[in-house]
Amino acid sequence: MKTLKKQIKSFAVILSVLILFHGCTVYKSTSVTLDEAYKNQTKVKVKTNDNQTLKFNRIRVDNGTYYGVKEIGNKMTQTPLEKERINKIHVKNKPLSTVLTVGGVLVTAGGFALLIYANSWSSGW
Repeated sequence: MKTLKKQIKSFAVILSVLILFHGCTVYKSTSVTLDEAYKNQTKVKVKTNDNQTLKFNRIRVDNGTYYGVKEIGNKMTQTPLEKERINKIHVKNKPLSTVLTVGGVLVTAGGFALLIYANSWSSGW
């Protein structure tokens, strides 16, 4: 019974780590222009001149005005972006985000399998 409780606790921890890795986004280190960020249609991180960091799902243009679009629940919010207030714009690094997410899942699953193997070996299954 104690072994089962240990495995359930371990599984809960590993599941929590998987959920954290799922929400991980990696951004490119080089800054891009608003137009390039709009063309990419991916997540962006905008750093303003007053060191405020804004994260958006994508950039949208309407009549020459750029907007940062963010989804909160079922609502889409749009924040107007002024070129003069923007210091840097970083777009999502899709390949690295995918590799880290999949790699995190594989490492966590491997750790869980190793834990089960170690528990079964020490308990004499």
